[in-house]
Amino acid sequence: MTWEFEKVAGPYKGRTGGLAWDGKTMLFSAVQEERVLRFDPGTGKAEVFRNYTGRANGLAIAADGSVFGAQEGGRRVIQFLKDGSTAPTKDLLGGKHHNQPTDVIVDSKGRVWIADPYNGTPAYGPPVYPYLDHASVLRLERGSRPRAWKLARITHDTCGPRSVLLSADEKTLYVADGDVERGDTCQLFVYPVKPDGDVGPGKVLVCFMAVERGIEGMCLDSEGNIVACAGWKKSGGGPVIYVISASGTILETHPAPADLPMRCAFGDAGLTSLYLTAADGGLYRATDTGRRGLKR
Repeated sequence: MTWEFEKVAGPYKGRTGGLAWDGKTMLFSAVQEERVLRFDPGTGKAEVFRNYTGRANGLAIAADGSVFGAQEGGRRVIQFLKDGSTAPTKDLLGGKHHNQPTDVIVDSKGRVWIADPYNGTPAYGPPVYPYLDHASVLRLERGSRPRAWKLARITHDTCGPRSVLLSADEKTLYVADGDVERGDTCQLFVYPVKPDGDVGPGKVLVCFMAVERGIEGMCLDSEGNIVACAGWKKSGGGPVIYVISASGTILETHPAPADLPMRCAFGDAGLTSLYLTAADGGLYRATDTGRRGLKR
């Protein structure tokens, strides 16, 4: 079955990025415009959720309704609180500023998992604080004081994680790693998550060709499969959406509606629609994929 996408919002200046369904509307990032917007499928309109977001890309909604955003420009993860204010988290790892986070997820314990790669677009301000000598998955968790956070490094074998995802039971961490424009080999890693929150040795689930732009964004369907957007028109098989089983078998491939697809997420009633963002600044939706999202 061919997935038919329609553009439901945009185009915005530059790329659109992170997606997060809040139960009624789809939040998405207009990264270069430094805005997070909210698309209402009932009205068909997109309105501003937050301005001045520091080039926030990846978005994740916590159990309390607050929203975490990965600031590529500000080199930190911030929390959009329900009262309209914004709270910082922790941006120092061992006393050093981390890189430019691009994606976030929040687990059932309130811990925030972060893809922290190097980025082609420089961060704000003069390069006073050097980047880390590694690009890894990091994790924030609450400290002993109110609003205090602890930041830890989780992976030690990644070269540039672009997207992070947890399995339904949160016992498995999926990491889309590699930036083809930096000369990386793009791969999808899988790690067992230990009871203490650390991860065991990773293994490669999918490896892409040398010229292939790997996975940039991914989500889970109700069967535990990974729905991932990848590829570009420059080389390889073009912009594409994969459906990948938990064991690494590519079950389906579908053409993406625009070049350089960025993020994907299920939304609408029953999580039956798949939303997608892309480099052309659009927000796309397919209402009949034969799949539905995982309700956490």
